[in-house]
Amino acid sequence: MTKRVLYLPCMLLLLLAAVKVDSKTLYYDDFDGTKGDWKSLKWPKLETIKVEKEVGNPNNTALTFDTRAAGGASADALFIDGNEDMSDYTMKLRFRIIEETANFAAAGIIVRAPTPQTYICAEAANKRNCCGQNPPNNIVNVFERGDGWPIVANAKVEIPLNKWVDYAVTAKGKSITVYVNDKEVCGYNEALYAKGGFGIRIWKTKVLIDNVEIFDPDGSSLAVDAGGKLARQWAKIKFGD
Repeated sequence: MTKRVLYLPCMLLLLLAAVKVDSKTLYYDDFDGTKGDWKSLKWPKLETIKVEKEVGNPNNTALTFDTRAAGGASADALFIDGNEDMSDYTMKLRFRIIEETANFAAAGIIVRAPTPQTYICAEAANKRNCCGQNPPNNIVNVFERGDGWPIVANAKVEIPLNKWVDYAVTAKGKSITVYVNDKEVCGYNEALYAKGGFGIRIWKTKVLIDNVEIFDPDGSSLAVDAGGKLARQWAKIKFGD
């Protein structure tokens, strides 16, 4: 009996080690300077973004992305250079909508961006009167920017004000899948762009961004707690078959 008790934990450790080796975080930024075996993100110099202490929590540093008085290129923080050939990956982050304009507020993850003008974006909108919804409701819209702005998938979802939301988009082959608080909410299987970089799109609102991570098809190799510190295994989103 003693040998079995010792044997099982050893097997579990080997399995966990195998998962750790296969999983790889490509980029990560918690804005607190955490170092690891990943590339750092060099944020574009935009008047709409700055790194500062979190409102109400001075022990945490986050990126403030404020586009209430801006639009167009100032709403997109893109990471395309050097990532043009990325195809299958997940981008995950936490966001907290602080303030919004009268008509619209959305926080989006961009994937498969071959150019600054062409990309796939999954945009979580808090505004009840957003995007022609009748009756108005909180939604996630997935659209392809290029030849117009066609919406290819959407879902009703709770996006509260002033609360952190875990948000992720996975791209694999022609499939795009969107997660809110680690739950799949929508997706589609005819993605227009096969490869490209990633980014964030904040439209007509003030949002805090934290724990930005891009990882490969085998999942995240990070362990992050809800406060942004390395402490526990982050719920791992993996690619389906």
